[in-house]
Amino acid sequence: MEKLIVKYGLLSTAQIGLNAHLPASYQSENSEIISISSRNSEKAKSVAEKYNIPKWYGSYEDQIIDSEVDAIINSLPNNMHCEWTIKAAEAGKHILCEKPLAISVKECKKMIDAAKANNVVLVEAFTHRWNPHLRKAKELIGSNKIGNISTLDASLCFNSDPKGNIRFSKDLTGGSLWDAGCYAVYAARFVMSEEPVRVFGIAHDNGNWGIDTSFVGTLEFKNGAIANITSGMNQPFRCQISIDGSDGRIEIPRMFDDSGPIIIKYGNDREGQNDNVISTPSPYRFTVQFNEFSECVLSGKKPDFPPEDGMRNTRVIEALYESSVTGKIIEI
Repeated sequence: MEKLIVKYGLLSTAQIGLNAHLPASYQSENSEIISISSRNSEKAKSVAEKYNIPKWYGSYEDQIIDSEVDAIINSLPNNMHCEWTIKAAEAGKHILCEKPLAISVKECKKMIDAAKANNVVLVEAFTHRWNPHLRKAKELIGSNKIGNISTLDASLCFNSDPKGNIRFSKDLTGGSLWDAGCYAVYAARFVMSEEPVRVFGIAHDNGNWGIDTSFVGTLEFKNGAIANITSGMNQPFRCQISIDGSDGRIEIPRMFDDSGPIIIKYGNDREGQNDNVISTPSPYRFTVQFNEFSECVLSGKKPDFPPEDGMRNTRVIEALYESSVTGKIIEI
């Protein structure tokens, strides 16, 4: 019996598609990338040849009407996610959309409505939620293993060259919170298994780019827990989350590493002699994402993380940006 495979098209030549999705597809049991598109024909052709992608297109329109393509990986700039996700849905294509799902709750709703109207699968591509260490932290918190949660700290920061970088483009809705802070917001929501009720944010633009090059936000959850969110595009790399409870502390020092450790601290052991370090071996998170998304396409299974989850994350980010502009605490 022939194995069923979902055939994907990379919408744009963005590096996330070439450096992450493409190698992950080689390891996937039910996924294959067969095409790539760009608004520049020569670029699409040269990238396809370089990465041995069978088909290329000089327009996004041509790719989404190709009958051989079952699903689209939308890795266009943030402000183009809505338009092209809707066009792909209307062409009958399933959509794995890079984060953020969209740049407003209003856009998210339009995308979700289009996916439902055309009976296609739509999922936001947050891969760190597949990592066992983040899932283990969620489990430990849910089972009260470290007591009542009081504070969380989550961050994703890095140094990024502004030259030709869409992250620094106001017109393309760049900014550190949309690009990096969204991961920290999601991680806090994920491990807490609930939504924040109030937020406060402060943004800084270090070069008159018209976007935030760094952002710090505070999220308050219904149970009283407070999360601190940090993102930055002009500082050394860090990607971590720590969660403090009344009985212990969880630290995940490398939140993006597929097999990174969880460190659990109890009591007042200042030397770390009684730390409990849990190893979490794992396959490549992008491959796990592929396998689950393709299973949904092939079998009709409901996604583990429906697009409404992405809309809720966008709602928090919108509120943080509103707070940074108005200087007010925003109720969600």
